[in-house]
Amino acid sequence: MSFSSGSPKFRVAICGAGIGGLVLAVTIGKFADRDIQIDLYEAHDTITTAGAGLVISRRTTEMIEPLGLNKELFNVSTNAHHSRGPKFRKSDIPEGGFEWFSRMNTAGSPMHRKHLVDILTQNLPSSCTVHFNKRLTKYDKLSARSLVLHFADESFENTDVLIGADGIHSSVRKTLFEAMDRDLVDPSMLRHYADPSWTGTLVYRATFPAEKLLETDPNNVALGDFIIVSLWKSGQDGRDNF
Repeated sequence: MSFSSGSPKFRVAICGAGIGGLVLAVTIGKFADRDIQIDLYEAHDTITTAGAGLVISRRTTEMIEPLGLNKELFNVSTNAHHSRGPKFRKSDIPEGGFEWFSRMNTAGSPMHRKHLVDILTQNLPSSCTVHFNKRLTKYDKLSARSLVLHFADESFENTDVLIGADGIHSSVRKTLFEAMDRDLVDPSMLRHYADPSWTGTLVYRATFPAEKLLETDPNNVALGDFIIVSLWKSGQDGRDNF
């Protein structure tokens, strides 16, 4: 990679081209320009998304405002098509349900996750190179400011700074704790720190085309407004669980 203003001061490797990795790459490019070479390593053969919708909070919106993305994000937000916030309904009762309340558009900006990822990808700086099919397995420290990254395809790369944005099964986090001085971390707790564990909580979500709902129930309230449906059932402890 060539830089018109000379060689970069140092190299930053970001493992994981999810939302966190993309935002970091855009931020470095915005404020460091070409002073920093960015290498973004993604385990898949393309930048993918997991999940459907998300909400960008007001605080997060304020933090990313200096990146100059607010207008693009607003255009893909459901807030751009509704003057008010979402309506909350309870809908799992024979009488057909009822509306609890409507919320003003002050809590955040709901949007499709893919739209956010596409905007971030389109705004990656020219100082950033995305490397696909690069799943990190481990890294080694060569010196005080030099690391070598090892990938599943048996290739390796050097970098000065490594950022782990590689998700719940993070190889960066795992290697960090495994290589840590045993005076700093209890060996018996190593697996607890390095490996993810299930909290026991489940969340079920599903999406389906609005056209299907239009065919079966053309007057459904969800076709005209942003609706959040709440369902609950009584648990074994006698409490209502949402």
